[in-house]
Amino acid sequence: MTEAPGSEFEYVRRTRGSKGRETFEGQLLKHRETVRSSEMFKNLKKHLEPHRKDISRVRCLAIGSFHEEFAALYQLGLLLETCDYLASSEDKPIRVSIYDPVFTKSDQEFIKNAGSNWSIDEETPWESSEAQSVLYFLPHAPLDLSERVMTLDRPYLWLANHIVKHTDRYTKLQLFDKYPVLSKLLNSVTDVKESVPGSDFQPFVSRKNRRRNKMRVQERVIDYTSVPAHFSKCSILTDFGNGKMLADQPWVNSFSDLTLHIIE
Repeated sequence: MTEAPGSEFEYVRRTRGSKGRETFEGQLLKHRETVRSSEMFKNLKKHLEPHRKDISRVRCLAIGSFHEEFAALYQLGLLLETCDYLASSEDKPIRVSIYDPVFTKSDQEFIKNAGSNWSIDEETPWESSEAQSVLYFLPHAPLDLSERVMTLDRPYLWLANHIVKHTDRYTKLQLFDKYPVLSKLLNSVTDVKESVPGSDFQPFVSRKNRRRNKMRVQERVIDYTSVPAHFSKCSILTDFGNGKMLADQPWVNSFSDLTLHIIE
């Protein structure tokens, strides 16, 4: 792979066909403009606004290699646009701590050239007591990483995969056994109800199914109070119109299930 004359960075390998090649900088500028003008980003700014004056840092994990991956370059575009929005003036720079083990030399060079407010840190450089000043951005984090960050860093604002959708492949008991803190977080989500409040509707259950229910082995009761955690509730600030603002966009699945949570 060769570099364009005068360019510091390599071309991005695209997952879709394109006419010719563009420099990394050229693609990043286009992706940033796409993000900036999107309904998704307008919605994100709206829900970050009440917290804007308190946020001075961003911790970004699991973004991928933005020189090698289509989705990661769009995620970098969102990260940069969000930092510009949060930095309301030149007197309020946003510190960015970022890490992904797949970073290439070109990724590392880009971060180095981003300025003194950017750093590559495998572990967070900040105390958990400072979490309310940090926006956590984990665009596609595996559950084991999310569990670890939730336990050690105690995040407050969490821009990541929707906690309900991201864990729905597990039963409640499986999730509790494997990822206890995420299990407790899921159980603390305040605006996801299994029933309609105030409704008198009772579903019909046939006699046959009643007998089956009685024959089932009683499932183990989950004791969420046994899990130490810094939170008592989790609220969904925005899931971008149940994902409608994220779908059918040039970024394809770069932001699938992205959701802004507040964890208190």
